[in-house]
Amino acid sequence: MRNSSLSLDSSAFHVDFDSERASIQVLQNPSDEYGTNFVLGAEQAPELDIEDSRFWGHLIFHVSGNTLHPKGCTMTSGLSRDIRTISGTEDDRIVVTYQGNSGHEGGFKGFSVTAIYTLTGPSRDILDWSIEITNQTSEPVEFEDIGIPLMSNSYWGNDQTFNYEKVVHRHSFVAKNGSYIYWQRPNGDGPMLVMMPHRNTSLEFKHRYREAETIFGEQLPKWEGLAEFYIHSKHIATARAEKACQYLPATSLTLAPGESHTYGFCFRWAADYIGLRNAIYASGGLDVVSMPGLVIPANSKVTLALRCEDTIETVTGEAGKKAQITASGTSGEYHLYKLGFTTLGCNYVTVTFGNLRSAVLQFYSIEPIEVLIKKHSAFLAQHQLAKTTTRGYNGAFLQWDMTTRKLITWDDYPGGGWKEWMAGGSDDLGLAPAAFLSEKCFYFPVQSEISAIDYHIKNFLFGYLIGARGSDDKLAFQVYRWYDGQDGTPKDTGIWRAYNYTHIANTFFNMYKIGKAYPWIETRYKPLEYLTFAYEILQSMYCKISLPNPIGDAANELGLMGESTVPEIIEALKVEGMNYQQQKLRAFIDRKLHHYKRVKYPFASEMTIDTTGFESVYALGKVGFDVQLIEKCQKASLACRGLQPLWYFYGSDNRMMGESYWNLGYETQLGSWQQQDYLVNYSSSNRGDFAEAMRSTYGAFLAGWANINSGQIDAHPSNIGAASWLWQSEGGEPSWSFIPLVGNWWAWSGEADLGFWGGLRTASVNVVQDPIVGLYAYGGKVELINDKYLIEPMDGVQCRLTMFNLNNMTIHVPRTRFTHVTMDRDGSNFDLDLQNIGTSTCSPSVTLINFPAASYEVSITDITKGKLITTSTGSSTTFELWELSTAFTKVSFRRR
Repeated sequence: MRNSSLSLDSSAFHVDFDSERASIQVLQNPSDEYGTNFVLGAEQAPELDIEDSRFWGHLIFHVSGNTLHPKGCTMTSGLSRDIRTISGTEDDRIVVTYQGNSGHEGGFKGFSVTAIYTLTGPSRDILDWSIEITNQTSEPVEFEDIGIPLMSNSYWGNDQTFNYEKVVHRHSFVAKNGSYIYWQRPNGDGPMLVMMPHRNTSLEFKHRYREAETIFGEQLPKWEGLAEFYIHSKHIATARAEKACQYLPATSLTLAPGESHTYGFCFRWAADYIGLRNAIYASGGLDVVSMPGLVIPANSKVTLALRCEDTIETVTGEAGKKAQITASGTSGEYHLYKLGFTTLGCNYVTVTFGNLRSAVLQFYSIEPIEVLIKKHSAFLAQHQLAKTTTRGYNGAFLQWDMTTRKLITWDDYPGGGWKEWMAGGSDDLGLAPAAFLSEKCFYFPVQSEISAIDYHIKNFLFGYLIGARGSDDKLAFQVYRWYDGQDGTPKDTGIWRAYNYTHIANTFFNMYKIGKAYPWIETRYKPLEYLTFAYEILQSMYCKISLPNPIGDAANELGLMGESTVPEIIEALKVEGMNYQQQKLRAFIDRKLHHYKRVKYPFASEMTIDTTGFESVYALGKVGFDVQLIEKCQKASLACRGLQPLWYFYGSDNRMMGESYWNLGYETQLGSWQQQDYLVNYSSSNRGDFAEAMRSTYGAFLAGWANINSGQIDAHPSNIGAASWLWQSEGGEPSWSFIPLVGNWWAWSGEADLGFWGGLRTASVNVVQDPIVGLYAYGGKVELINDKYLIEPMDGVQCRLTMFNLNNMTIHVPRTRFTHVTMDRDGSNFDLDLQNIGTSTCSPSVTLINFPAASYEVSITDITKGKLITTSTGSSTTFELWELSTAFTKVSFRRR
């Protein structure tokens, strides 16, 4: 502790308060195994230790309305040290007083402020912070702004152990009286720090300082910039209109001469996500559970559960949007409601509770998922495939710009940014569209879309991007970085960017699966040729990229997006008798898994802190039966996602950019696949964290579909089916100046398709026995009638069902889709109503996972002879059905 410091200490808190800076410099939990300091102080950030500092505990006011401030004036506590006194008392209180008129131009004048920090509660496990403001003039004073800078410890470094154990993510919910903020380590280990407003205090506005905006501006890859939160925001909301979005009405406080008003916040620790909810509730806040998420397909309803110490008075929708809201009883301390939205896009729901208190929840309504999938895939094939050029990017999938309503090409580039990345047809921007489109065509085969993929393969991949040949004049299957304006062979012939390879491999692998599943579909190559291409690309990635290069040995050390399919490709090679290739590829991932095991947090990427590695680390951990690695990955993935009832935060991942503008990026859905697979294979509905993990997972799965435009982003017919790269929650001017905004959506399509690829792989109906709402189906409808579950899928793909209420029994029916499922209450017998998705006969397979050891008699409506299958506990069973020639077929399973 510094000589100028005071401290507050209990078994729950250690607070180091610096008298010289009038701020909290250390805020820790004494029992925290990592000793994380949750605030950013002068020791970690000496460059921010300036006269007008913004350390934790400082205040910002904008005052107007009297002789002292006729035109309005912004004043800060950092510039008011000449009128500041600080005292510590024996009853665990630190009192900071600002009295008189500061001699500094930006110091307090005309009002006094008394801030008191106290440890309260029976175990002194609550840190209370009260702020009393008194008008010291003979005239009324209007406080247009009352702001709180919250400089949390989010200075990222290059060491992953440091980032995951010593630094914290912020998750904020600015929603009037229902506001709260919590901070959490990226590794997911508790405790979390939870900040709650007093009952008479609310938050209505947030902004952060962007790059080059004062010393507190964004400094990527180190820091997102200082975030400030406002109790009142009449001035700042207008002043920052080009930098920040105002979601809620701006208010102010007017004090008569001699009048005082007190605001306050309390801080608690939460051991886990249930503890977070309990901390919100115990502090007088509003605990919100929304199922299936905050992004809601139009064919679904919201089940909303609200818990509050005060009486919940009203739940109302946004004026003019005709939300359908009905009360549906209670469950324990929760009040239940059903919500339906009739207007696509953002829908506010306001909850009033207690004495004139309110909270604003934000939902987002989208078209049914299947509709969005089909609209976007058709848009890709028709509008984003370059086919009217003789340049080297012919056959590339390029970005779409919703403001100009055309492709972003090398020859028609709008300017700004890194042209090779933005218009090069490679990386996630250019290669993920084919991966998504081919994945989609495995579930919904469309000849024109498959032909578009083949055009991409022939002309851009083989014709340019992987056109390098070896000494034998054969394709080397090494991937150039991108198209860079040079036809034939690019100027940049580097083949080191491992992130490119996985997307191409997945496109080839999907084309192999399509060829095998639908022989009536016309493809340029035979299925085994596509599978061979996938193998060649991967083996080049793992063993032919030379060092040194700008991202090091990424293929063997970094988790690559899309790498989760490599175990599936290995299995396909085995099935096809390609044993040499299967063994070689398995050796590559075994080597990579060994690296993952040696690193405490093997989630590194090109960024300081990222979420892109979770998918690969989890998938390889699963191959190696490394439960410890799998659990570590799941905890980190959950911790990096928001749980606040705001559609753009709920399920969206946090990276080094924080929560301010990189919202609903591709990792939102890519990470939902990993979490869904974990819940199926490694979790149990009996675990205390299961319900929260399920809500996060399905919320993330749904959230990513909001990026597809069906008119709610832009109504122009030319943009229907297009996609947005990101939602920029802070609004204002574009965070990347060269990419225009449509509303708060980035107008360019960017990397969105990588997320949709993950969404397709995640899609499932998940039946649970939720501790609050009881029997519930994420992604569908479920009823229990006469001891039978009646299930209707609405997840958009309709080929996966997991009965989490029956020990995770899972049914997977690729190459077809189910329209209804009927299952006995104990899971012993069930019927699948299957739909033939092709134009010819099909022979779909059925995979049963987590079924008990048993024998099942399988029969089909029009076939008299059945077949007997046997399942084993702890394993999966896959078998082929008969050829189905009718559009709809009922398949019955009877346990013997």
